[in-house]
Amino acid sequence: MSKSKLPPQPKSVDGRNYQLIFWSGALSTIGNQLVNPRLVLPFLYLALGAPTFIAGLLLPFVTGARLIAEIFVSPFINRVTRAKLAVYIPNILTGTVLAILALFATTLPELMVILLFLVTAIVMGLCQGITSLGTSQIYGISVPDAKRNRMVFAQATISGILAIIVVWVTKDLLVSDQPMQRHIVVMWCGVIAMFAAGISFAGVKIFEERTVAPQPAKKPKPMAELKTGFKTGMAYPWYRKFLTARLIFVSVELAMPFYTIHAATYHVGTKHSLSYFVIAASAGVVIGSIAWGWLSGRVSVKPVMWLGCLISTLSALLALGFTMMGYAQNVWLYALVILLLSLGGNGVIYGRYLYVIEMTNEKERPYLVALGDVIAGLVGIAFAAILGAVAHLQDPITPIFVLAALNLIAMFYAFRLAPTKQAKSSGGQSGLV
Repeated sequence: MSKSKLPPQPKSVDGRNYQLIFWSGALSTIGNQLVNPRLVLPFLYLALGAPTFIAGLLLPFVTGARLIAEIFVSPFINRVTRAKLAVYIPNILTGTVLAILALFATTLPELMVILLFLVTAIVMGLCQGITSLGTSQIYGISVPDAKRNRMVFAQATISGILAIIVVWVTKDLLVSDQPMQRHIVVMWCGVIAMFAAGISFAGVKIFEERTVAPQPAKKPKPMAELKTGFKTGMAYPWYRKFLTARLIFVSVELAMPFYTIHAATYHVGTKHSLSYFVIAASAGVVIGSIAWGWLSGRVSVKPVMWLGCLISTLSALLALGFTMMGYAQNVWLYALVILLLSLGGNGVIYGRYLYVIEMTNEKERPYLVALGDVIAGLVGIAFAAILGAVAHLQDPITPIFVLAALNLIAMFYAFRLAPTKQAKSSGGQSGLV
């Protein structure tokens, strides 16, 4: 095979690109907090007086669309130039569909409102799936190991603080007698952040490493690639354990909508209630990014996951206790529940995200990330649909009983995960400072 005359080009990023990647990620995180399909989307949906059952289905629609995107897009993300497109285009598309929702939701009949929210959930899920693959590949290839964990948690800290400031400053804008209009400013802030994230990342310049002549491109076969990923993953004992944990973690990662449904029964008409809940969720992100970043940097990402499960269990117990004692009507006490749930849930999400990056190589990473998300997504769709039906037909508090038990099981299983490569090589230290 002949050598190409083109000199090798680095895949790492210079200072300007690093800043663009960092701030684009921070802005995207702000946007995702302010238009969170776990908290904001179902709360706004319920504020329109639409059926509760569909509120429980919004996240399954997001999850289902996300796994479809990951099945069909993962074969294309093995090149960083394509991974770049997979980051900034979905951010802009997400901002566009949310802007449409904010503009027209209050003027539509109930059936059209339901359809609009479901379409929005599908588009958000597709965009999240593509972005997840793109960022995993970009961060795994272009960001040095010594900076990666620190960068992820620094983004979360800054974005959480900025989200709190933005929500607090804007909470009195667009005030109306309609419950939906009392809270719509939160969505508009998220729309702006998503557009800014996409535009920022569009300026990033990343080069492929090219030391050999290019080979004829093969037509990707997504299902075949996913099958190959399954065979590859099942060959690793660590990945088999992780996949089982990933399924149990569904009870933590998909818990927020059911707290939202429960909170909305008390606070959907309360002035600024959604702003307070978003502030609480953002505070959980800030506290978590500092605590989880410190912990993963000095031990490993494993404790991040099991402690996240433990804190999520505590949030469920508080929600149950406040309800039984009649304190759930206090918006500030319920905001505490949301804060703890955000803290624990983000620990699990960040922990398993960084765990896969540390345990996989560049070639296998997109497929193993997609495989875990697809299988967890299938389980999550059924899980959330069942709990949504229970919340609609029985009582919004019943799903939280189930979540408390499952979160505790997830915590114990997280102990069984294999140590990361960095933890093995450094005797328990990840090498991050």
